[in-house]
Amino acid sequence: MSFLLSLIGFVLVIGILVTIHEWGHYQVARWFNIKVVTFSIGFGRPIWKRQGPETEYQIGLIPLGGYVKFVDESEGEVASADLPRAFNRQSVYRRFAVVAAGPLVNLIFAWLVFSATYLIGVSGLKPIFDQPVPSTALAEALPQNQQAWLVTEVDDQTVSTWLNVREKLLKSLVNNQDSISLTLQSMGNETQQRILQNVSLASLDLDNPSQNWLQTLGFQPINIPMPAVIGDLSEQSPAGQAGLQRGDLIVAINQIEIQDWQDVVMAVRALPDESVIIHLLRNGQATTLPVTLSHKLSPEGIKQGYLGVGVEVSQARLADYTTTVRYGIIESLELGLDKSLELVMMTYSMLKKMLFGEVGLQNLSGPVSIAQFSGQALESGLIAFLGLLGLLSLSLGLLNLLPIPVLDGGHLVYYIIEMVKGSPVSDAFMQAGQKVGLILILGLTILALTNDILRITNG
Repeated sequence: MSFLLSLIGFVLVIGILVTIHEWGHYQVARWFNIKVVTFSIGFGRPIWKRQGPETEYQIGLIPLGGYVKFVDESEGEVASADLPRAFNRQSVYRRFAVVAAGPLVNLIFAWLVFSATYLIGVSGLKPIFDQPVPSTALAEALPQNQQAWLVTEVDDQTVSTWLNVREKLLKSLVNNQDSISLTLQSMGNETQQRILQNVSLASLDLDNPSQNWLQTLGFQPINIPMPAVIGDLSEQSPAGQAGLQRGDLIVAINQIEIQDWQDVVMAVRALPDESVIIHLLRNGQATTLPVTLSHKLSPEGIKQGYLGVGVEVSQARLADYTTTVRYGIIESLELGLDKSLELVMMTYSMLKKMLFGEVGLQNLSGPVSIAQFSGQALESGLIAFLGLLGLLSLSLGLLNLLPIPVLDGGHLVYYIIEMVKGSPVSDAFMQAGQKVGLILILGLTILALTNDILRITNG
C-alpha cells in the first residue's frame, strides 16, 4: 500500500506542479499572441492527446516534467503567416516575460497553497515538555523544578505546535545563529512565565538530518498517557507474523506489567532480537502469544527492539494536548507570503552553504524521496499534502530561476545580456552554455538519486 500511495502521490504532485509551471509559459505567450504548437505534461510517447484550434495538448508517458513548444524559426521552417507570431521574432522583453512566467507562477502558487493551509487550520501537538533532558542546553538554562512547560515563543515569534518549534530551529541554524530565546509558560500556573535568553544551539548539526534537534536541545515532549491498544500493524512485522491484531490490549510483555503505551515502547526497545511472551486481551478474552522481535537502529546507531505496531489514538485523550489554529483570509494571505519569503531565503542560504561546503550534498533529495514524502503526505491528510505541494512548488520555482543554462534561469541570463549589449548572444556561446548546463543538471540528478538510494538502504 505504501508503494502504491507513493506512486499515486508522486504522479499527482508532479502533475500538478508541472501543469502550473507550463501553464505560466503558455498563458503569457498567448497574451503576446505567440503561437503555441504543443502543451505537454510529461515526456516521451503521448498516452493522451487532444488537438485544439492551434495547440496540441498531450500527456507524456514519463511524468518527470513537461514543455511548451512555440512556433520558432530556430526549431524549423515556419509558415509565412505565422512569422509575426514566432517566438524568436518577439522583443527580448516579451521572451523574458514568457520564460520567467513558469517559475514565477510556481512561486505564486506556493504562496496561495500556504495561505490555504492557514485558512483551513493547522493542527498539531502543543509544545509541552517535562523536565529537560539532562546535560543539554535547555537543562542548563532551566532549573530542575519538576513541572511541565508550554513553549509559547521562539525568538519572540509565536509558536503553537512542536512543528513550529522545529521550523524556528531550522531557520536559526540556516541563519548561523549561535543561540535562541524561548518564552515558556507554566502548565501549573498560567500567570507564571519564564524567558530563557541565549539558549545555545552548539549541539545541533544542520548537516545531520537524522539528528533529533528537539531532544538534542533538551526538549522532552510530555508523555501523553494512551492505553496500550494496537491501532496500526504491519502484516510483515514481527507482530503481524505472530498473529497480533488491531484492537488487542497489551497487558504484559514477559513478566513486565504494561500500564500504558509508553510501557510497551520501553519494554520492546530494551529487547532487540529477543523472543518474548506477549499477554493481551482480545475481545475481553486473555490470550498469550510468543513473538520474536527484530530490531532497528536509533539515530545514534543504538540497536533497539522492533515489534511493528502503532498505538490506537484516542482523540478524547489527545484533546488537551493538541491545537488547531485558523486565520481569516487577509491574515492567511499575509502569513502565507511570510512563510514563502522565509523559505526562499532559507533555500538560497542552504544552496550557498552546499556550494561552499558548509553542509554536505547529502541534503539533496531526488524523485524517490519526493515519491515517499508524497505518499506519506497523502496518508496524513489534506494539510500535510498541501504543505508538501507548496514546498515543492516553491522549490521548483527557485530551482528554475538558477542561472544554469537549460533551465529557465539560464535563458533569462541570455536575455539580460541581450538587453545590455543590444543583440542576442552568439549561437556558439549558447550551445556551449547548454552543454555545461546539461552536465550540471545530469550530475545533480545522479547525486540526488544516489542520496535517495543511500537513504533507503540505510533505513
